[in-house]
Amino acid sequence: ETALHNTLSTFRQRRMSIMVVLLWTIHFALVYRMEIPTSRRSTNVSFILWALAHNLTILLCIHSVIIRSAFSEFGSDISTRFTPKLLHAANKFGLAVFLTSNIMTGLVNLSVDTLHSSDAEALVVLSIYLTLVCGGAFLLATASK
Repeated sequence: ETALHNTLSTFRQRRMSIMVVLLWTIHFALVYRMEIPTSRRSTNVSFILWALAHNLTILLCIHSVIIRSAFSEFGSDISTRFTPKLLHAANKFGLAVFLTSNIMTGLVNLSVDTLHSSDAEALVVLSIYLTLVCGGAFLLATASK
C-alpha cells in the first residue's frame, strides 16, 4: 500500500506540474502574443487561465511540501494517513474557520481602503489575516484535545 501511495503521489505531482506549465504557457501566449490583457472585471479567458495557473501552482507547492515533509518524517514508510496539523485543524473545524475568515474579510473590506493600498500594506494585511485564521484553527484544535 505504501509503494502504491508513493507512486500515486509522484504521478499526481507530475500531472500537476505538466498542467501548471501548460496553463502558464497558454496564459503568457494570450497576454504577450495575442495582447489579451488579464482582466478580473471582464473575467476574460486570460484571467481565467491566470487564476487556474496561479492556484494550481500554489497547490503544487503545498503538495510538494507535504510530500517532502512526510518523507522526511516517516522515511520511505510514509503513512497514507499523514496530514499536517494545520490542514487537520482546518478540516476538523471547517465551519468555524470559514465563518471566521468571512467575518475577517468583511472587517478588512470595511476598515482598509483596499483599492488604494500599496503592495506592502496588502502583504501586511494578508499576513495578519492568515496568522489569525490559522492561529484560530490551531487554538480550536489544541482546546479540543
